[in-house]
Amino acid sequence: MKVATFPLVETETTSCVICLAHSSRKLGEIRLGEQLLGRVVRCDECDLRFMSPRPTQRQRDWLYEREYESELPGQHGETRFESVHNDQDQGRVRFARYLDLLEAGPQTQTQRGRRRLLDIGAGTGQLLKLARDRGWDVYAIEQSEEARRHLNGLLGADSVVGRDLATCHDSVGSFDAVVMAHVIEHLPDPLASLRHVKRLLTPLGQLLIATPNEVSLYERLWLARQRWRREGAANPYVAFAWHGSTWQRAPSQDDQQGFIEFQILTTEHLYFFTQATLRRLLVRAGFGDLCWSAGSVAPANSGLGRLLRNDIVNRAAALLSLQSELVVVADRGAVRA
Repeated sequence: MKVATFPLVETETTSCVICLAHSSRKLGEIRLGEQLLGRVVRCDECDLRFMSPRPTQRQRDWLYEREYESELPGQHGETRFESVHNDQDQGRVRFARYLDLLEAGPQTQTQRGRRRLLDIGAGTGQLLKLARDRGWDVYAIEQSEEARRHLNGLLGADSVVGRDLATCHDSVGSFDAVVMAHVIEHLPDPLASLRHVKRLLTPLGQLLIATPNEVSLYERLWLARQRWRREGAANPYVAFAWHGSTWQRAPSQDDQQGFIEFQILTTEHLYFFTQATLRRLLVRAGFGDLCWSAGSVAPANSGLGRLLRNDIVNRAAALLSLQSELVVVADRGAVRA
């Protein structure tokens, strides 16, 4: 593997963001040869699952730029940007459901007569385009330079208000709704980010979060299948093997594309939430009136994913909070007793 052409992998350790505990149990490791890229652990106090050690912010910034890089090929020969765009385009049903949930809440209006929506981690902008068509004024925060250029062309030069929350200085109390769709699991300090988001909302503003469910039915069945197989490729770029009671992920391809895809697919998620741990995090950040909604039953278009999309299985998974996607809408007010 031509590792020398890439920046040296940098890692950092962290404590639990919910209870600040340092004691944790190892669940698995992500390795590149002999080099440890990350370790997934579970907090002994509150059960939050997170990565520690994990790639540093500089390492993650390098990966994010490559996630949308036009010259990086996708899995089927398209560019990486086209691949991400197609993935989001297939999510239009989910995006419409997110907007339905927000539009069922308080119908506030700004002085301009239209509600303002901010999408954090807007990607290629499909959710915002749909929201604009439904009457919202739309704005984006997006880290990738290439994605920001695309969003400015799609939604207008003033649509991107920052590359991250830290650069969004002039928007306190400006937004009636904020969407974090599959973003919070990527953030280095989700508690600080949620407190920042709260300041951006109007008094009746709402936050919608969607994130993978770490204890979903799909996840449990997939892990059981991997244990039964003992080892094998989890996808075209990641091999998955069991050692005792923990797993280890390693590259399954040694070319440049495989190296980058492996890091993107295995180290971008820093936190792995359940409904209980996400609730604790939101309450600690000061949000209240949490309203949970059924999410996707399976994230992958695989045989297992298609099986779990059966309507009966879908309803049962929702009833038992075992769907692959956690979806919650919270208001910015104090938590009510």
